[in-house]
Amino acid sequence: MAENLAQLFREAAEKYKDQPAFYSKDAQKNYHPVTYGQLYDYGLNLAEALIDLGIKSREHVGLLADNRLEWIIADYGIIMSGAADVPRGTDITDSEIVYIISHSESEVVFIENDKMLEKFNRNKSQLSKVKTIIMMDRESTAPGILKLYDLIEKGKQLRAGGSRKAEERVAGIQPNDLFTLIYTSGTTGLPKGVQLMHSNMMHQVLNVTPMLKINAEAKLLSILPVWHVFERVVEYVCISIGAATYYTNVRDLRQDLATVKPTFMGSAPRLWENIYNGIYTRINDPGQTPALRRGLFKIAYFFSDKKNAAARFLSGNEVDYHGRSSIKSVFYGILMVIQFLLTGPYTLTVLTAIAAYSLAPTELSFLSLPLYAVSALALFLNSATLDKVVLSKIRTATGGKLKASISGGGALPRHVDEFFNNIGIKVLEGYGMTETSPVLSVRTFQKLIIGSVGSIVPKTNLQIRNDNNEILTEVDENGHITKGMLGRKGVVFVKGPQVMKGYFKNEEATAKALVDGWMNTGDMGMINFKKTLTLTGRAKDTVVLMGGENVEPVPIENKLQESPYISQCMVIGQDQKNLGAIIVPDFEKLQEWAKENGVEFSDKEKFIENPKVTDFFRKEIKNLNNAKNGFKSFEQVTPFFLITKPFEVGDELNNMLKMKRHVIAEKYADKIKKVYTDK
Repeated sequence: MAENLAQLFREAAEKYKDQPAFYSKDAQKNYHPVTYGQLYDYGLNLAEALIDLGIKSREHVGLLADNRLEWIIADYGIIMSGAADVPRGTDITDSEIVYIISHSESEVVFIENDKMLEKFNRNKSQLSKVKTIIMMDRESTAPGILKLYDLIEKGKQLRAGGSRKAEERVAGIQPNDLFTLIYTSGTTGLPKGVQLMHSNMMHQVLNVTPMLKINAEAKLLSILPVWHVFERVVEYVCISIGAATYYTNVRDLRQDLATVKPTFMGSAPRLWENIYNGIYTRINDPGQTPALRRGLFKIAYFFSDKKNAAARFLSGNEVDYHGRSSIKSVFYGILMVIQFLLTGPYTLTVLTAIAAYSLAPTELSFLSLPLYAVSALALFLNSATLDKVVLSKIRTATGGKLKASISGGGALPRHVDEFFNNIGIKVLEGYGMTETSPVLSVRTFQKLIIGSVGSIVPKTNLQIRNDNNEILTEVDENGHITKGMLGRKGVVFVKGPQVMKGYFKNEEATAKALVDGWMNTGDMGMINFKKTLTLTGRAKDTVVLMGGENVEPVPIENKLQESPYISQCMVIGQDQKNLGAIIVPDFEKLQEWAKENGVEFSDKEKFIENPKVTDFFRKEIKNLNNAKNGFKSFEQVTPFFLITKPFEVGDELNNMLKMKRHVIAEKYADKIKKVYTDK
């Protein structure tokens, strides 16, 4: 059995030699496969050439590219040369290029294309340690640099001459050697270089794969940034089982879903939010969806929602945060049995027919005729038919074959989570961080509990601690509760084979993050009464009000974003008397509202200052963020302001679409000050 990634690559080539490994697109956007055997040969030849170039074992090699075949070839080559890659996407900023390449001490850098090379060259004067640039793009005409495919050919010739230095390097790889050095996106301060070892990733491959229940028949669409460890673990899992991965991008996603018909994919919450919003925008638009179809959708979703809610409870998969009493569970269970039966495929048809027959068992009457007519209509309007006619059309938008998606990189809003699971697309939400390679927990098909991020990955120790560092709940490496009680909320600490080696050249940050092998995740959470992990917010994102109340902003933000008129928002209020919010409106949706309410829309800046608009948003906030929805008085937003610029990657968001709260707070400091002083 493989002990490191290089050995995993070799085993995959031996087991699945002629099976497609990765698909990439040509200029006409047609997919073409590369088999596991071909991929391994590419990687081995590249490794041979890199060693010939002078790359040493355990050296760091820059890798600046997005999702494409050449990325995985470069990854193979670097790892099989005994080195570690330092990956980042082409959206890397100039300052990040200088910091990451310099700090990582990379002397060799892979560049995706001429555009990325131009960005790199702008900063070349500050990158004096870089000796070699390797271009991935075959079409590049840039002079004076090496080409990836030329190196592959050179390595092939070296091996034809008897050289086997790559195999020697692979044999020398140790479990604690790095396979990658990933720099965090830096939501606060400078990026930190996370050192991930071969043993870290092998733990993920060996322990996460069985939880996902996927096999060699799976087809995966790669949409998340390939340099991020979440997407990488998905790809390595696929390599370990011989599944096929198709590279795509945001621009081509809709078409590629239809073309590939994936069975599985890794995704970020924002993807599902966008799809969800798109579905409801079309359904609620009379120009796109006639009233009859709109009505059928609502009926179909009603059936599906009620049936799935009952099924979750009856199968033991409804989240329990407080520990329901047995008496309450019995009564609730009876109600759920009734609800499940009433939402069965032909229940409505049968009940209506019985009612009609009971009124006129031997002859038709004026009462039974309408009921028989309704019975005939009910035969069509049953949950099975509605699912086939209505909800299956929505599933077709994802290719129609998608069994599940693993969502990570942020919290998935509850209403979005429930929607996709209810319509037949399983969302296996997971949780982790770059420093933990990344998966700490993930839902499974057997234990798909909405409102949690799933079961703890085997061999992982987890503790929930309070502010005094006291253990409230402890889970051992076998998933058993060994200390404390369920349902206690605190900071999540983890320890296990997936935890990083430390931060590169940053002993202070390492000592702060890792104490006696325990990683402080900075996330708030609890082990719920279904013995799965539920996250409740970020410890460092916690807003502390003037009265000393600690507020987790994420649940409030998720609730506010249920409004079709709110695209994005960030809760504010540190050291203030009450909470506030920065709101990014959905201007496309607001255009319709403005037309109906006679509000001028031509100038967005003037529009958001219109008293009618601010009054409308005040009502939207109150309708969602109130006591009825479970928010305490100090958790309710009062002051707020609207902005016209959306939060964007590279500015207010990091590459995994998480908000850089400190950046947003600094950017709108004057507006924040004004909204509190003008109250």
